[in-house]
Amino acid sequence: MSTPDELPRLDRATEHAETVHRIYLDRRAAPPARELLLAVAYALAIAPGEPGRVLNTAARVLGRKGGRPRFDALVADDAPRYEPPRAAGNWSPGQAPGCEAPRLRPYVYRPRPAPSPMDDEAVVPLRPLPEPIVHVGPDYVPPVDYRNERGICGADSHHKVLELDPRTGWTIPHWFCKRHVDHAERVAEQVREQNAAAPEPIPNRGGLLPAYFAAPWEDVYPQYAPASWTPPSYGLCADDWPDPGSPPPVSAPRRLRAV
Repeated sequence: MSTPDELPRLDRATEHAETVHRIYLDRRAAPPARELLLAVAYALAIAPGEPGRVLNTAARVLGRKGGRPRFDALVADDAPRYEPPRAAGNWSPGQAPGCEAPRLRPYVYRPRPAPSPMDDEAVVPLRPLPEPIVHVGPDYVPPVDYRNERGICGADSHHKVLELDPRTGWTIPHWFCKRHVDHAERVAEQVREQNAAAPEPIPNRGGLLPAYFAAPWEDVYPQYAPASWTPPSYGLCADDWPDPGSPPPVSAPRRLRAV
């Protein structure tokens, strides 16, 4: 039987085990964020340290990388914010997503002959090569080009139009090539009023530390986040953000006090 002095330690260990179990089941926690949460949980319940210096203990547990504490970068990455998709970036024509304007005719691959460095008259005619023989099975089905399957142009894009979702405020990029400038102008005109009335984007990154540990995070995040970071109006805790894809939880889980 446990002594009275051991009972608080057992309760703390049980609470720590439950927190670790929740962290591993949280799909929002990527490996770096999971490591940060586990370090704070360990510093709060198990690691010996001074009272009120839980974050310092967690920083010491995480160690350093490149001469700088890993704790700083992990907390900065957990700052609540919205990150637009990569397709919404300023891409060059060869790297941007293909034009999404409708295709007028099916795409057919037409190989281009290599240009000859000499004049056509000076080129010695060669014997034509025989037609290649391709052996395929009777059930072979040639692949369908994605441009024909999706009915889009797919050419190199030069014009970008950003649409803001009227419910979440998230960015939806649209790309168009030079031949479909009229489509880009029409889409930009269609989304102009919608973008002006769109709400502040719901955060989609960070906010996990407040979901597990109660602390003055409004004072902690500004010390590690970039200078341009501002707290979102939806709150710092990821559990409090609206999620249009799934209903909110029935009851909020308990949060351990970190500092």
